[in-house]
Amino acid sequence: MKVYFPNLFLYISEKEFELFLQKAYQHSTKNGGGTPNNNFLATFFMLVDEHYTNNSNYIRNEFGYFNFLLGEFQKFENGKKFKSLILAAIYNFKSSSFKHILGEIAACIDLSSKANFVQYEKVLENGKSVDFHFKHNQNHDFYIDVVNIDFNIEKYEKEKFKKFLDRRLLQKFEDKSANLDNYVKKQIIIYPILYGFTPEIIKDQEDYLKLIHLARYPIAGFQSFEPKLFGNIQGTFFNLFSIDQIVNSKKYYN
Repeated sequence: MKVYFPNLFLYISEKEFELFLQKAYQHSTKNGGGTPNNNFLATFFMLVDEHYTNNSNYIRNEFGYFNFLLGEFQKFENGKKFKSLILAAIYNFKSSSFKHILGEIAACIDLSSKANFVQYEKVLENGKSVDFHFKHNQNHDFYIDVVNIDFNIEKYEKEKFKKFLDRRLLQKFEDKSANLDNYVKKQIIIYPILYGFTPEIIKDQEDYLKLIHLARYPIAGFQSFEPKLFGNIQGTFFNLFSIDQIVNSKKYYN
């Protein structure tokens, strides 16, 4: 496996990976030789199959991006702190799709370039857990929760899109901030990642999507970063893009 994701071993030992394999075997034995969920484990099984059949590079490309993201953590002084996030990603046998795992890791890297990562899975005073705790300028705490939004483009209606996305973000914010005082509520920020959206839809909704930012909290009842999107080649996720990078790609990549 060091061929496909050597950077994983910057954070875990070979013994820890062997433990993962043991737990994966136990889980798959209980589930008829596989796993019912589209998570890291399921994708790992597909990687093994693809390695032996050699009939595609689809999964190997996804793990190539996974390996790239793990390497990006090394840019930060507190890189070892990310181990908890990585272990949670590979040991989550019950839920989470692999692309959502990639989304969380990419979001954490993006945020770490702007603030100091404190911990993964922060439990708030109301008992709710958010994905990340960050500090900005050493004394400002922010609690970030990633919301992965999969979209069926066949159901796209221009006039209803704003209501759809606002509702998803508001539901997530209200769930995480329930029964907290306003001071703590203002420290919670949603980080939306969009999947399944075409460049045409993004261009169609550019003005609205760029309005989803922190200043909207008094108006919409929630606060959120501007959504990010995974760009892909032949369905393989390889980067996290801003709205402007999608809409004005020539400005960035020519």
